[in-house]
Amino acid sequence: MRKLCFSLFILSLVVAGNAQTSENMQLLRQMSDGFAELAAQVKPGVVKITTEGTEEGRIFDLPCGWPFSFPDQERRGQGSGVVAEFEGQQYIITNNHVIRRADDIRVEATDSRFFEAEVVGRDSLSDVAVLRIDAEDLPTLTLGDSDQLREGEWVMAIGNPLGFAHSVTMGTVSALGRDRFGPEYGSFIQTDAALNKGNSGGALVNLRGELVGINTAITSNDGGNIGIGFAIPINLVKHVAEQLIEHGEVRRGLLGVRIGNLEPLLAEAMGLDNTQGVLITSVNSGRAADKAGVKRDDIVLEVDGQPVHNAVDLRSLIGSTAPGVEVELLVLRDGKQKRIKVELEALTEEVLATTAGTRDSNEARGPLGIRVENLKDEWAERLGYEDESGVVIVRVARGSEAAKRGLRRGTLIQEINGEQVETVEDYEDVLGEIEPGSAFMMRVLGQRGTRLIGMRMPVN
Repeated sequence: MRKLCFSLFILSLVVAGNAQTSENMQLLRQMSDGFAELAAQVKPGVVKITTEGTEEGRIFDLPCGWPFSFPDQERRGQGSGVVAEFEGQQYIITNNHVIRRADDIRVEATDSRFFEAEVVGRDSLSDVAVLRIDAEDLPTLTLGDSDQLREGEWVMAIGNPLGFAHSVTMGTVSALGRDRFGPEYGSFIQTDAALNKGNSGGALVNLRGELVGINTAITSNDGGNIGIGFAIPINLVKHVAEQLIEHGEVRRGLLGVRIGNLEPLLAEAMGLDNTQGVLITSVNSGRAADKAGVKRDDIVLEVDGQPVHNAVDLRSLIGSTAPGVEVELLVLRDGKQKRIKVELEALTEEVLATTAGTRDSNEARGPLGIRVENLKDEWAERLGYEDESGVVIVRVARGSEAAKRGLRRGTLIQEINGEQVETVEDYEDVLGEIEPGSAFMMRVLGQRGTRLIGMRMPVN
């Protein structure tokens, strides 16, 4: 009898185990079916973008005095876009860097139809562009609320990595509020959904099929995916797109200050017990903040009652406020809180460039940690570059990517990735096309003669 009872007990455990295994498999199949249904729902709202453009050739004199010209070069690129509706009209949303230098833009839908696209507006400070095509029957994506995203939440990325149209990858929201790579406005959503070149401008959606971000960048040691990708939050995209559609430009407020995050040691030295707030490192003379009485070393704690935790918060709050609007800053000065009302000025790319130019002339800047200037006649004579063209390095930051690769003051940069560099504008334009984490080539002339060096674009 005991043996029979024991056998029945073992049998019941086996049956229960099999039932549990069957239930788990069913849950996995349901999840897989759900992902497949989600992909089928959102893919038609994502398009492939291809671009063509022409870079004008340059003419310069050879050492013998004969003129030499480079022929015009064709530029081709590709990326992704999403179909969204604003005020009852359909538009294509993508990244500015996808279409920045394009003469012709073509959009391919999932049903294999092709359309020529025109640029409604583009904004380099957020890396958002809006296109229009002659079609009104494309499936559109529902715009979600990126402020409701949570770290760890499942997301799906759809785009055209490396030309493989309408590819789908899955991942999670790794982090929120990540810093941008340069002077751009807003923050990034970080995701581990696989992104590669060509995903730029594509969709990041939640499990409800809502568009929560526009995929924009990756960080990588070799230019490939390592699980660290970035997307622009859709709330920022909506704000920018609506202004581009209505005004053809984005109208942003400007304080006229330089800012930095509070590091723990600095906060301790200032008598603070936390790092919440943003340090004003300098105030631009004659700008809005200066007129209102904002001082260097003030710590901004709030803007119109909204807490400011870091530089991303402050830049986003001010950048999303229209010029001419008065905001109230709560600042900490000499251990005491003070409220200051500031009427914001207008931020434009020209103002941003001018502001950058007011930095200490000895400061190294840019992603590589160097400052370059156009080759002047007196420098060319002194450095032996009379018959050369390029930009001269006048400052190299210690520990920077440039310093690691052996670049020094007085080195002449002549080419980047095979593209001639003759002016500072050329230099900045070419560098602007290189994605963070990507390897690139630089041809330089210095004391060791002409050489070709390999470099990697820093992530930050």
